[in-house]
Amino acid sequence: FECVSLTENRQITCIDINLANPDLIAVGYGEYDISCIDDSKLKHGLLCFWTLKNPTYPELTIRTEHSITCCAYAKKKKNMIAVGDSHGNIAIYNIQQCALQGEIKPIAESKGIEDKHNDIVWEVQWVAKEDKEETLVSISGDGRIIEWSLRKGLELTELF
Repeated sequence: FECVSLTENRQITCIDINLANPDLIAVGYGEYDISCIDDSKLKHGLLCFWTLKNPTYPELTIRTEHSITCCAYAKKKKNMIAVGDSHGNIAIYNIQQCALQGEIKPIAESKGIEDKHNDIVWEVQWVAKEDKEETLVSISGDGRIIEWSLRKGLELTELF
């Protein structure tokens, strides 16, 4: 799975396979330079959706402002994927909607939320709750574990 024009000089930072469609693989890309203090010199993040049928070019590409550090498909709503980035942001995309409309925007994001993570998001996981929708749990270099709910936009509850 390589498309030099898109992925050149980017490290693969995460991968997840869609359980409903195991042919669909999400791969996150980022660029890390610990000594770089000017974000404008770093490349944007990239989430590519590859299929086994076409390993030479992704089916869908999502560009993010910062390096993607983690991604996870939802377990119940298979068309939803969450990503975390190097600046503490969480974004949730409906990939079916993105593919149909051609507009690649998150359905929810933490960018404008005051209490969001303030360091690299290391992992995101969807958690199924009894009689409720799935929630998203994230861990970060800031030492916090946050549960995210999609009830009214993106709301957070700090677990630790």
